[in-house]
Amino acid sequence: MKPHLPRLAFILLASTTLVSCVRLADTEAQIEAHDYESAFSRVALLAKFGDPQAQNRLGWMLENGLGTNRDPAEAARWYREAAIRGLSTAQNNLGILYREGRGVTKDSSEAARWFEKAAAARHPGGLNNLAVLLDHGEGVPENNSEAAKLFAMAAEAGNTRAKTNLGILYRDGEGVPQDLQRARQLFEQAASEQGVRGMTNLGVMLLHGEGGPADRTRAIELFRSAARGGESQAAYNLAATISDEDLVEAYAWANIAASQRLASAVKLRAEIAEKLSSADIQKAQKLSSELIAQR
Repeated sequence: MKPHLPRLAFILLASTTLVSCVRLADTEAQIEAHDYESAFSRVALLAKFGDPQAQNRLGWMLENGLGTNRDPAEAARWYREAAIRGLSTAQNNLGILYREGRGVTKDSSEAARWFEKAAAARHPGGLNNLAVLLDHGEGVPENNSEAAKLFAMAAEAGNTRAKTNLGILYRDGEGVPQDLQRARQLFEQAASEQGVRGMTNLGVMLLHGEGGPADRTRAIELFRSAARGGESQAAYNLAATISDEDLVEAYAWANIAASQRLASAVKLRAEIAEKLSSADIQKAQKLSSELIAQR
């Protein structure tokens, strides 16, 4: 009787895949519990067996230094392994590394190539990121109208950044007819999802009454929320808006924005400093430290 080797191989492969899925699910629980070292060991093992989800997760852990030393070059290698196997999330992640030049030589054209693959699979991040490149003419010919279409697709799929980006195009009339009301609606959606850039842009429109009624109080609230979330432009906007009311807090936020290398904030901080005593400046600097620690 001839041995049934193909059938045996199939059964073993199926069993290995089943165990792989179970173990990968276990690693997600470990990551949720911040047990990164244990998760890293399991993910690394599964990645070596060719599981694209594990390979992508391993790249993410290496990129962010979770359970291991930060290693963007090694992260790129594992993202590539998963991306070649067709995992759209990994294609998007690899594209980001190429755009930013982390772990690989910066290459906008290569970034666009990977974003295109992710976008072809309707990955929301890939759609948004390819649209950003099209909007800026970065690695691909500039095409605002195509960028708007991709932003709209990503926004419909729930991508918060895409909602903000599409809002900016409607606000400025780039790639779409200018529509301040639509821009404000999109910023509202992004802000409701805790998108700090959406909050910042909505705050500006509320402050100036663009696309709807003005609301200075809410604008300040939005700037403060976005600034607490790390958005440097929001910190600057907040400082500029409240500088006639509270110089100490205004200096504190201008100082935070300046520390994030926002040139306009450096100038604003100097202007506010001229109106403060040395004691008040020390008080404001202490407040800056406290605000940063609260993030």
